[in-house]
Amino acid sequence: MTNETNAPTIRPMTEADIEAAHGLSVEVRWPHRADDWRLMLEIGHGLVACDEDGRVMGSAMWWPFGDGLATIGMVIVSPRKQAKGTGRRLMRELFAAAGGRTIRLTSTEAGRRLYESEGFRVTGGLAQYHGTADAAAAVDDARVRPATEADWPGLVALDREASGGDRSRMLDALRRIGAITVLEEGGRIAGFAICRAFGRGHLVGPIVAADGHAAVALASPHVRTHAGTFLRIDTTERDGPLAAFAQACGLANVDEPVTMTRGPTRETGPARICAVTSQALG
Repeated sequence: MTNETNAPTIRPMTEADIEAAHGLSVEVRWPHRADDWRLMLEIGHGLVACDEDGRVMGSAMWWPFGDGLATIGMVIVSPRKQAKGTGRRLMRELFAAAGGRTIRLTSTEAGRRLYESEGFRVTGGLAQYHGTADAAAAVDDARVRPATEADWPGLVALDREASGGDRSRMLDALRRIGAITVLEEGGRIAGFAICRAFGRGHLVGPIVAADGHAAVALASPHVRTHAGTFLRIDTTERDGPLAAFAQACGLANVDEPVTMTRGPTRETGPARICAVTSQALG
């Protein structure tokens, strides 16, 4: 039983906590840079758990995507401070903040039982590919071009269709730091992909499209741009065109976490999320 006098203090995360939060992700060997933490705090909300001396020993974040959907992530407790119920306390604070929203998250196999005990169920999975990119498998598709300002309303609407939530605040932040390709069909935006600096190099995601073949076409310009450097794609396909493309580009499948949902599943489609923004953001 946890000694309440030694229980950590939980408070809102601020910009001043970024260095300590980044230290937590380094401690558990996650690739996030301090700038990745700053982006996530800019578009969402965070909590930190502090020990009796005020040192940050845990973190958790959540991102509201409209009134009906949220994701949670970056739930980290220092390995030196685990087994004290801190992770569960942090999560329950997030659940309270999210209110009645459906909540999605990405879980390792080790964390799955904890999330299931909090009402989550497995609703999908991811395949994480990364490595030094080879552009030999990149394809040319006349429908794919760089995004313009005029594309933005259609892009945001397509993302809402695919995600089931309002992710416009996240997309606004991503377009300031990333490169965007769109797929245009019949005068409408039918797909898009965003590539940005993340972790050890660059990450292509989100990729929103009707199918894996369109996702490959959208990702190909980004692979060409970053050929010979570290690139990452976290696809919702365990197999299929985008997974095969990632492998053909020299990216190794290094992890296959599950995606989990608490609350009702939201209707989406026909466009879908073929690759996520990150495992935390979805």
